[in-house]
Amino acid sequence: MTTWIPLILAAAGLLFLAKAAYVAATASVYGTTRGALFVPTAQARVRAALDALSLHPGQHLVDLGCGDGRVLRLAARRHGARATGFELNPLAYLRARLACRGLPGVSVRREDFWKADLSGADAVFCYLCPDVMARLARKLSGELRPGTRVVSCNFEIPGWVPDRVIRPDHPLHNAPIYLYRARRKAVARKPETF
Repeated sequence: MTTWIPLILAAAGLLFLAKAAYVAATASVYGTTRGALFVPTAQARVRAALDALSLHPGQHLVDLGCGDGRVLRLAARRHGARATGFELNPLAYLRARLACRGLPGVSVRREDFWKADLSGADAVFCYLCPDVMARLARKLSGELRPGTRVVSCNFEIPGWVPDRVIRPDHPLHNAPIYLYRARRKAVARKPETF
C-alpha cells in the first residue's frame, strides 16, 4: 500500500521539473519574444490553413515561431513543400528539430525571424501575439514579393485586407484564420511639375 507513495512523489517531481524547464525556456528568450509562450496550434487549424494556402510541391513555406514544427511537417508531408521554421524557445526548438528530423526540405532554425530575410518565401504562416502584428505588417510589406501568400491565425495584420477569412469546421478550434497576399510595394514618386 505504501509503494504507490514514492511513485506519486516521483511523478510530481518530474512534472515540477518539466514545468520549471518550460518557464526557464520562456524566460531565456523574454527579451526578444516579450513573454510569448509556445502554445501548439491545433491540428484542425493547421490543416485548414495549409489547405487554404494551396501549396504546390517545391514551394517554400516559412513559419514564424514554428513551435514544435507541426506546420512544417504537414506542409512537407501533405503538400510536398519546402519548409523553414524559426523558433527561439530552446525547448520548442528541440522538439521541432527532433520531430522534423529526416524530412527532406524541412529546416528549423534557432534564429530571430525579425532579423531574417523572408523575400524567398512563397507563403508565410504565423500565429503571433496581437502586440507585434503592426511590426510584422511593416516587415512583410518591405520584404515579401507581390503575390506571396500569408496566413495569420486569430489576429489580423493591420493595414492589410484579407483575401479570405476561414474558420475550421471544429467545435473548439474555429477562431478566424486570415489569408492574405502581399501587394506591390508603393513607389515614392516626385511630384510632377508644370
